[in-house]
Amino acid sequence: MDIKQQKKLNSGLSEMSLESHDHILQRCPSSEIVADSNCNLEYKICESPNVVQPKAVIDQHPPKASVCAFCYSAKTTEKTGPFLYFANGREVVGNVTSLSKVICVHSKCIEWTPQVYYEGEIIKNLDTELARATKLKCSSCGMKGAALGCYMTSCRRSYHVPCAFEIQDCQWDMENYVMLCPVHKSVKFPSEKSKSIEHIKREMHPKASPLTTEQLTFWARSSDGPKEWVLCGSALSSEDKYMLVKFAGMCGATVCKFWKPNVTHVVATTDVKGACTRTMKVLMAILSGKWIVTMDWVKACVAANGPVNEELYEISLDNYGRSGGPKAGRLMASTNGPKLFDGFEFYFIGDFMPDYKSDLLDLVEKAGGTVIHSEEQLVKQNHAAQETQPSSLVVYNCDLSQGCFEEKIRILLQRLAEAEDLAEQMGSQTVQHTWILESIAACKLVPFC
Repeated sequence: MDIKQQKKLNSGLSEMSLESHDHILQRCPSSEIVADSNCNLEYKICESPNVVQPKAVIDQHPPKASVCAFCYSAKTTEKTGPFLYFANGREVVGNVTSLSKVICVHSKCIEWTPQVYYEGEIIKNLDTELARATKLKCSSCGMKGAALGCYMTSCRRSYHVPCAFEIQDCQWDMENYVMLCPVHKSVKFPSEKSKSIEHIKREMHPKASPLTTEQLTFWARSSDGPKEWVLCGSALSSEDKYMLVKFAGMCGATVCKFWKPNVTHVVATTDVKGACTRTMKVLMAILSGKWIVTMDWVKACVAANGPVNEELYEISLDNYGRSGGPKAGRLMASTNGPKLFDGFEFYFIGDFMPDYKSDLLDLVEKAGGTVIHSEEQLVKQNHAAQETQPSSLVVYNCDLSQGCFEEKIRILLQRLAEAEDLAEQMGSQTVQHTWILESIAACKLVPFC
């Protein structure tokens, strides 16, 4: 994977993917992107289309003693972006001070470090790039940790990302995440040498004639409500992300990077079988009765120069074989009927990662379930509802991603025994946490596991 492919994956940072039964990625702050006709997301255009400066971000209040592992600064500004925290190759949020070996970095520092990229939810090469940066002094401030070098391979200048942003004559290519130092600012970027915007437009719809001004304004005049659309991509390639944002700019819709309650369409990648990846966005869309469609819907709208019936492009299958959930979720929401987990009470027992558990709780509550936060509360609820016989579930974590096979089995049996012990005392049912995911994916209660 080349640097361009690696860094363009940044727009999918922390996609909150549920790419296996056992893993729910960490929660991320919501961010909303209003696309304009030039496909600008997080940056504003300066003197040339490829020379940009970062948009201001809201200051955050990081955990005490947070220092960026690249630039060694404890500050967060518009030039640094917020702090991000990584442990064991995954982004974490919440009480990061309770975890060992957490790497703290500014979002801008990690975006512009050349060999750092994401494969799904896993961050790659962070440790090796940190080790490389410790040997490089910043050409601006003289401190080590300067991971960002000039695009000219013969140039020996390196910078901390915030330091480079302070230098007026540095040039920035947001498509390929490369920078030119002031000495080489006249050199052409890869994007200036290779694909043009017109070529990308032709890729979006190769057989279509260029859209006229009159055609483009059709979207603005349309009564079908494109301006009310809030589009959210799920597991999209970098090219599809670009296409989605460009499409939103054409029709006046909004692109939302992470799941938000006002999302109207989740646009997802599908495999050869037509199955989408099971992500947090997909599951929340099922529970919210929102459209879950393929990229073909976007292409069809572009080709028709207007809204196209989503039902023709609705996804029905996920990569774990569950089918029918998206349509069933829409129908359930349209009738205002009982929610999927109405009448169920959930008590989570044992060791869940805080962010992992938090996503599960969000899903349960969105599905109408009641979360019990302590054993004492579970006892009270059961005693208070003996006559109505509520369905209380003791949920245990069946994620066994570490350790040898024998150790995994031992841990799983121990978790199961603890859950069954408590469930027997309370007259409850024991379930694995994957039962929640399976039921939501199908939008119906599956057999207990």
